[in-house]
Amino acid sequence: MLLASISAIFLFASCDNDDDNDAPLGTYDNGILVLNEGGLGTVSFISADLATVEQDVFALVNGNEQDIGAYVQSMFFDGDRAFIISNGSNKITVVNRYTFEYLATITAGFQVPRYGVVFNGKAYVTNSNSFSNPTDDFIAVINLSTLAVEAPITINNQAEKIIEENGKLYVSGGFYGEGNLISVINPANKSIVTTINVGESPNSLEEENGILYVLCGSYTSASKMVRVRLSDNLILSEVTFPQTMGNAANLDIENNKIYFSVGAKVYKTDLNVTTVSDSPLFTVPSNEAYTGYGFAVNNNRIFISDPASDFSSDGSIFIYNTSGTFIDEIPVGLGPNGFYFND
Repeated sequence: MLLASISAIFLFASCDNDDDNDAPLGTYDNGILVLNEGGLGTVSFISADLATVEQDVFALVNGNEQDIGAYVQSMFFDGDRAFIISNGSNKITVVNRYTFEYLATITAGFQVPRYGVVFNGKAYVTNSNSFSNPTDDFIAVINLSTLAVEAPITINNQAEKIIEENGKLYVSGGFYGEGNLISVINPANKSIVTTINVGESPNSLEEENGILYVLCGSYTSASKMVRVRLSDNLILSEVTFPQTMGNAANLDIENNKIYFSVGAKVYKTDLNVTTVSDSPLFTVPSNEAYTGYGFAVNNNRIFISDPASDFSSDGSIFIYNTSGTFIDEIPVGLGPNGFYFND
């Protein structure tokens, strides 16, 4: 009888722990956060089943005494914290990613901050500085324990998207049709290891199985995808797109498939593709000028934003499955530019 009682206790405790592990971490767990650039930026929340939509969740939770800043650009996570980058206000707002309760604001050491990544207890945030000077960009370094901003990393090149792989930072040095370099940085000593010339305007990058995939979306020349072997930073191949696919953007990799967009057209192809044809997976039914301003692929769904062309009216997002079947269109805030997943 004693053994049976003990077994029952352990079974009950095990079930209890499973229930606790499955419990939501906050109101905004298990869903999609949509960053709306603004004017003053906002964040929309969409539940994973797409049944619940809340607008401006920061104000809903924290009131209107403060805001997340003008022209919010992007967001990155560190554990249960979300860091929201505002390049119009040169600040980062820190919130709990699951409850959206305000935690802190970081204001020192930024000049038009853009994108961030976390590695080894620190955050690395690209800064455009003055858009007119392509050599004054830098990376702000934030101690995640204290939120103090340390001495920056000088790039001497443009600095836009940033990822970390195997203890190195990879920074795309091109946007808006400019630039041609990927900078490889050792964060331990804040030095540039090397630069890789991938061609005009490398606007997005992803790593898969030791290969860096870089999408170059030129305004004036053909777009292309470049593969770089990270073990020695050697360019393995380049795939040039048809001229009709100029200004390709938003490279994303999901389940060994490559996704990207050209305006309202969304494309899907294999990792080892050698040619790309202008045959989109689907085309978003919109005539807005900035369709595709935000883009992501997650959990077998494709999310693409559709800001209003006047950038003074609220926008929407379109959701498709990865086979190209339409799922839903959902209204969000002003200038939706990014998707972040609490799943």
